[in-house]
Amino acid sequence: MLGICLSLIDDENDKQRFEQLYYKYRQRMYAAAYRILNNSHDAEDAVQTAFLAAANNFKKISSFSCHETEAYFVIIIRNHSINIYNKNKKTAERSTALNENISIDDDILEKYEYQRLINIISGLPQTYKDVFVLYYVLGFECKEIADSLHISTDAVRKRIERGKKMLREELDKDEQYI
Repeated sequence: MLGICLSLIDDENDKQRFEQLYYKYRQRMYAAAYRILNNSHDAEDAVQTAFLAAANNFKKISSFSCHETEAYFVIIIRNHSINIYNKNKKTAERSTALNENISIDDDILEKYEYQRLINIISGLPQTYKDVFVLYYVLGFECKEIADSLHISTDAVRKRIERGKKMLREELDKDEQYI
């Protein structure tokens, strides 16, 4: 991890100073992240992303005094930890929502078996299925999906809307045969 961060810094003196800061603050940052996340893997991820952010902004950090540097690292680890915590919370909520009611209509799972619903979603065209999984299962926001798929947020919303419509049509076909 340290090697990746150092590769983001050009000046040799800055690299040495960053390495000193890394060894000075990494345990404190891990402890702070762990207090927020209560998970060692997530705390390690938070520390890594915080150090990457610090390496990207090292020119600004190098002008800080010792107390300002410490405050910077405390703030950055807290913010990265909170972001991971919120993302994990959203993912858990979305996953629970999918298992309970797929966040589309409250009565869908009352009418249809869960497995049939999953089969219908699996049968959707790939563009709609990808968006469904990213949005409902993994809990990504429309903006995040748009960025990762290199499409507009409006296109993501439209795909969710069209996917829901296809899902309802398939469910209505099943209802006709019951």
